[in-house]
Amino acid sequence: MRAVLLVMVVLVSGCPNAPTGTRCRQHTDCRSLPEGYCSRAELCTRVCEAAPCPDGYRCSEEPKRKVCIPACEDDSGCFEGFRCVASPVGKVCRLSEPLKELPKEQ
Repeated sequence: MRAVLLVMVVLVSGCPNAPTGTRCRQHTDCRSLPEGYCSRAELCTRVCEAAPCPDGYRCSEEPKRKVCIPACEDDSGCFEGFRCVASPVGKVCRLSEPLKELPKEQ
């Protein structure tokens, strides 16, 4: 019985709690966020067309879909490498420098 409890504790504690806006490296880093994924900007996000974003985030129209983006008042409310900019939905954190293009598949 103790072994079963220990395994359950390890499994539960090993799952990252990654709300929208959490830094990530891969999609599995965002698995605790319903329909979450790791964006190219390395932030956990999710599509917000069917459900509203959590407090502190705005539903922003991006090139491919609407996603939850961290809201801000000024640059201090954003991660390093991001800045607070005005958008049609209010101020949001955006990358300071554009992302490099993905390599083309051959």
